[in-house]
Amino acid sequence: MLNACSPSESQALAATPSVPAVQPASVAKPVPVYRGNFLKDAAALAKAEDDLKSLPRFHGKDLKFFDNIVFFSGPRPRIELDIQNTENPERIDHYVYWQGTWRRNDILRKPPPPEKLNIAEHLTPLSQVRFADVADVAKVWEQKARSVNAVVDDAYYVSFVYLRSQNKRFWHTATIEAVGTQYYLSLNADKTVWEFKKL
Repeated sequence: MLNACSPSESQALAATPSVPAVQPASVAKPVPVYRGNFLKDAAALAKAEDDLKSLPRFHGKDLKFFDNIVFFSGPRPRIELDIQNTENPERIDHYVYWQGTWRRNDILRKPPPPEKLNIAEHLTPLSQVRFADVADVAKVWEQKARSVNAVVDDAYYVSFVYLRSQNKRFWHTATIEAVGTQYYLSLNADKTVWEFKKL
C-alpha cells in the first residue's frame, strides 16, 4: 500500500539562503486512507469481496485461492491472497486489495509452485469464505484480548487458513500480547473458538 517534500524538508530548503524557495506548480492529492478499523467494517469487507468477484477476468467464474487469505488493519489496511489463474491452472497469481482497488501484483507474487507440488491440494473455493465474517472474528479477538488485559486490544490481523495436515480450514489471528505472557486464538470456519491458550 503501499512525493512531495515533507514539512521538515521544506523548512530546511527555505532556511538555505543560497537556494530560493520554489513552489510546486501542482501537487497531486493523495488517495484517502481508509478511516477506522477495516477488520471491523463488515460492509467494507463485503464490498471488497464483491469487487474481487466482479473483476472482468473473474466475473461468473468459480475462483479458488491458494493456502490462505490475509486481512490487515493498521496503517496499511488491505487484503492479500493468491488465486489460481482461471486461464492457466498451474499458475498462482497474487492479488492485493488496497485503497478500495484490487490489483494483481506480480512483484509480490509467490514464486511458481514447484512442479512436484499438487496445487489442487492447496486450493479452497473462494465461495467457502465470507470476507464480512472477518468482522466477527475481530470482535472475538478483541474480547479475548480485553479478558487478559492485552497490551493491544484493537484487532489488526486475521487470516483464513487451510491446514493440510489436518484437512482443516479455520480463522487464524494475531498473537495476543499480555504483560509477561502471550495467547494464541484460532476459530473454526463457523467462527466458534477452536483454540485459546497461553503460549
